[in-house]
Parts: sequence; C-alpha cells; structure tokens
Amino acid sequence: MHIGWVSRVVLAIALVPSVVLAQRGGMGNMGGGGIGRRRPGNLEHEPGLVIPKQANAVNLLIEHRQEMTLDDSQFTHIVAIKRALDSTNVPLTRRLDSLQRVFRGGPIFSEPTAARRDSLAEAQVVVREATGAIRDNISSARTRAFALLSPGQVTKAQELEAAAEKAIADENTRSSGAGRRGGSTSGRPPS
Repeated sequence: MHIGWVSRVVLAIALVPSVVLAQRGGMGNMGGGGIGRRRPGNLEHEPGLVIPKQANAVNLLIEHRQEMTLDDSQFTHIVAIKRALDSTNVPLTRRLDSLQRVFRGGPIFSEPTAARRDSLAEAQVVVREATGAIRDNISSARTRAFALLSPGQVTKAQELEAAAEKAIADENTRSSGAGRRGGSTSGRPPS
C-alpha cells in the first residue's frame, strides 16, 4: 500500500511539467508555439463591415471653442447648426450601426457562402451611400458654421479640420487593414 502511494506521487510529479507546458503552449514542436503557426487565441477572422469615420468641422468648432475664441453669439448659432446636423444624420448613423452589427467579422471556420458575400457587397453599397449623405450634410453645416466666423477664425478652423482629417484617414487605414488581418474594426461617422 505504501508503494502504491509513492508511485502515484512520483507519477504526479512527472506529469506536472507536461501539463504546465501544454497550458502555456510550449511543448516544443507539438505545442503550436513555432513561427507561423496559429495559436488558439489567434484565429483568422473574416472581414467585418468597415464604416469609415469622417471629420466633422462643426463638432471641432464646439470642441475647440476656447482656442477658436468664439463669442457667445457664434457659439449659440454653431450649437444650433450642430443640433440640426445631428438630427439629419441620426437615421443614417443608426442604419450604419445596424449594418456593422449584422456584418461583424467572426472566426473563419469555412468559406463564406455566396449569399453572405452578396449580402456583404450590398451592405457596402449602403455604407457608401449613407456615408456620402453624411459627408454632404456635414459639408452643408460646415459652410453655414464657417459663415459665422471671422477670417482668422476660419484659418484656425481649417487647420483643426486638416489635422482631424489626417488623424481619421490614418485611423480608417488602420481599421480597414485590421479588418482584413483579423483585428477588430470600429468606426462610426461622428454625429
């Protein structure tokens, strides 16, 4: 009986390193830790629907009120323009949010069906149309807001807008690339 207990302890001690290595994924060539091998937490994902972000000059004016030195009258009128813009864009952004939830990228276990590919192509057309309408709405509101500014304020607003557009373009590039590589994508046009 004493020999049976000792043999069990020796067997348990011998198995501990292999169990630990298996959980860490470090069992040499068998553990999947080599270069170019997929790990369980690194599954390949199908691309989701990417909604590109857009710069919104009206929001920038409000966010940078102090820097823009907006007086109370300018600020009040720009807030009214923002509210009208938000009301106009809400149905479009909700549609984009819904599409993005439906076409969220997930792990690839097999080839997407033809119906899935067709649905994704149709959704991409809707995204282009909705983001185009949002862009047009922002442009119109931008024109109305910039008409309230002095020439110096317009120059400052254009600088802020250019910096925001560059940052968003960089983010959109990263997001669309991440979607193809299996990263998460997020991006919704600002309202």
